[in-house]
Amino acid sequence: MKGFKPVKTRRTSESILEQIKSLIIEGQLAPGDKLLTERELSEKLQVSRASVREALSALNLAGILEIKHGEDIYIKRPAPNAVIEPLVFILLLERDKLQNILEVRKALEVEAAGLAAERCPPELLERLEKIISGMEEVLPQGEGEKAAQLDLDFHLTLAEASRNPLLSRLMSTIQETVGQTLRITRALWLSATAGTTQRLFEEHRDIYLAVAAGDKFRAREIMYQHLWKVEVELARLLKST
Repeated sequence: MKGFKPVKTRRTSESILEQIKSLIIEGQLAPGDKLLTERELSEKLQVSRASVREALSALNLAGILEIKHGEDIYIKRPAPNAVIEPLVFILLLERDKLQNILEVRKALEVEAAGLAAERCPPELLERLEKIISGMEEVLPQGEGEKAAQLDLDFHLTLAEASRNPLLSRLMSTIQETVGQTLRITRALWLSATAGTTQRLFEEHRDIYLAVAAGDKFRAREIMYQHLWKVEVELARLLKST
């Protein structure tokens, strides 16, 4: 197959991703086409199979490739979420860069909170209320998997309540990465700062109350402050370690 060039950059998997994406854009690879095998790509690009595997895994998770029977790799037909693939690539390749992920969350969720205050339907408002009640119930137990899951559920439900399908899809698509970020930041913050569990609950509750009251300005402001505090505290903790 023509078009592939040996990889000579340090960020090998990213270079492989870019080459495959370019070949698709240029029309050398089309939906339904069979890609070279992992071994063939490794030889063609002169890189390790581990680097090829990482790139293929990212493309598969992003919905660009379809891997059948463990070996056969095909270019997948465009999905409705094709517009958000660049964001997925970044998150998959740079999942360790929490600062970047937190900034993405802030950009998405501040607006989601405001839109939810304007558009949240009764059934989603009820779901948010149940999540807040669940958060309050687990407070005495301290931090745990259930508390982290409720936190994630709250943010995803709020995005859904924005009634913006693309915004909701963005949040759903990066759910795994956001979930990992929430767990990491919560663990760091809670282990280093007394009273954080109660404060996090109160901030989520206040966001819910602003949405329930239809106050988009307050909902945006509380969400911004909530995520900004996480961002600042994480930076402080990482600097201290």
